[in-house]
Amino acid sequence: PRSIRRRIPHLGGTCPIMLLNFVGSSRAGVATSPIVPRAALADRRPWPLHNVPTRDATVAVSSPATVVAFGLACGLTSGLGRSAMRRALLLQGAKRKRGRKVRIAVLPDGTNEEGEELKEPLALRKEELTDVVLYQQDLSPPCAKIRAFLKYYSVPFKTVKGRHPTSDYKKIPVLELNGRQINDSHIILTSLAPVLSGTPITAEERSWEKKLTFEFLPAFEVELAGNGDDISDLFGFGDGWQRALVGVLTPLLGGFLGSVFKGRYPNMDLPSSRYGVEFREALADRPFFHGEKPGPVDLSLYGTYAAFSEKKCRTAESFLRESNLQDWHNRMVQQVPSILES
Repeated sequence: PRSIRRRIPHLGGTCPIMLLNFVGSSRAGVATSPIVPRAALADRRPWPLHNVPTRDATVAVSSPATVVAFGLACGLTSGLGRSAMRRALLLQGAKRKRGRKVRIAVLPDGTNEEGEELKEPLALRKEELTDVVLYQQDLSPPCAKIRAFLKYYSVPFKTVKGRHPTSDYKKIPVLELNGRQINDSHIILTSLAPVLSGTPITAEERSWEKKLTFEFLPAFEVELAGNGDDISDLFGFGDGWQRALVGVLTPLLGGFLGSVFKGRYPNMDLPSSRYGVEFREALADRPFFHGEKPGPVDLSLYGTYAAFSEKKCRTAESFLRESNLQDWHNRMVQQVPSILES
């Protein structure tokens, strides 16, 4: 409502799930609410399941449940649509027409903008990688994908929660290595995969990475956002009326995001399992997409949902069941260390 937005100027950019995250981590009567400034919108995700750097605004509430109702109502009526649309509009790389030359752009600090190729490709071997730092959040699928790559290829790295403190790039993930900074998960993975695997990325692999990033990932997140049980479990709501409220409102949230992102991701389709079925067909009789061992395509798909699978989310279990990928998933679990463990 406009009257509330006058009192909390940045509420217009707030996503209700962000406030759910706030409630899940705070039980105080008065708390600092994570109100998201426009510049701090998270990368590519229709709803951020983590604490994005914030501007502070104090909200007095009588209980956490009040904040749930407040956050969902205000987000749905004012900021959620605009917030989701802004994120979708940031996907410049996914919207370029075929045949158009890829534009290379840099930020004032010399690093790449979102969706922009590196000005100078990585000319490194895996054993030459040093000082690897990932600025990220644990339950961010794009960040989890990068962790899956680094862990599988046994690259030592550190993680820092949140955005890079001194960079002109205001989103996550950001990867630092060998004194260089790379922004945007899609650019990070397509740049890093040849270094880690030791072979150039093929046209088929690039096509799959684009499909998994700009179609499967948003489809999976729409389904996750619409699953009240998963959201309640992730943020620690018990069996009280708070959980019941979330259960009523999250299907509306999922439906709304689905309609918004169908317009912004024209190739995205629901359910997300359709991409799993396509991947299963591409596997044929091989244990992994790349043969006897996982490769970039396996890791990209697995990393997208693995953190939620480790959390026993119903959305991830449903995806695997409907895609007939449980055997492949079990093989990946044996190959890739835990996505959530440090």
